[in-house]
Amino acid sequence: MPRKRNPKREKARQMWLDSGGKKKLIEIADELGINPTQIRKWKSLDKWSNDLKGNVTKKKERSSMKGNQYAKGNPGNPHASPPKGNKNAVSHGLFAKWLPEDTRALVQEIYTSKPEDIIWNNIMIQYAAIIRSVKIMNVASEFDMTSDVTEIDLNPAIVSKKTGKPVQTKEVRQYQYAWDKQANYLQALSRAQTTLGNLIKQFVKIADETDERRKKLALMDQQLSILEAKARILNDDGNDTEAKVSKLLDKIDETLGGDENDK
Repeated sequence: MPRKRNPKREKARQMWLDSGGKKKLIEIADELGINPTQIRKWKSLDKWSNDLKGNVTKKKERSSMKGNQYAKGNPGNPHASPPKGNKNAVSHGLFAKWLPEDTRALVQEIYTSKPEDIIWNNIMIQYAAIIRSVKIMNVASEFDMTSDVTEIDLNPAIVSKKTGKPVQTKEVRQYQYAWDKQANYLQALSRAQTTLGNLIKQFVKIADETDERRKKLALMDQQLSILEAKARILNDDGNDTEAKVSKLLDKIDETLGGDENDK
């Protein structure tokens, strides 16, 4: 037996439509005592935006149909309806059948996004990952070394008197020296920049010439240059490395701030 539809679902939809789509979903959620995430799911699943557009154009469509003589005597297009076995709704059917509800709601949100918006989001994610890698993969100095235990052997025949557990008889460690970590970092940075560059090319190819996001790409390029400069600085004596990098990043931050203020 299907679960009864939540009466607040229709009420939330009507509140949004009555406001002309201007009422914030979080406000509707507060008034109805519902999680805002649930309101967003209902809005996506029930296609509130389509209902809003339908209400706006309904009167106009009806007035144009009244007394219309354009199709008089016209037999119409015999092929206007979809052919037998048409699969127009297969994509939505697959989403509804196989995807979890939260994933399905996310896919339906993305479904209405423009290709350039999707690529731009990927650019932002990749760009953020590159910036974040500076802190994670930083090599402090030429003496920076990391060791990790990769394997241990326990002898069940020898038991510790203190713990009552088998004694460890062997330990294998993996060492990473400064030059290893620096080489790995540069390789990872190069691959990440290549991926970012390909995404940017795709965006520039399909984005409108007047898209303001094109201007931000130049600022990203400046920051990526700073990352490369940081990698070179790491070859200096380690004590001043972070100070030098901070000064370089501060210059970029000033550039970013100045550009936003100009707007």
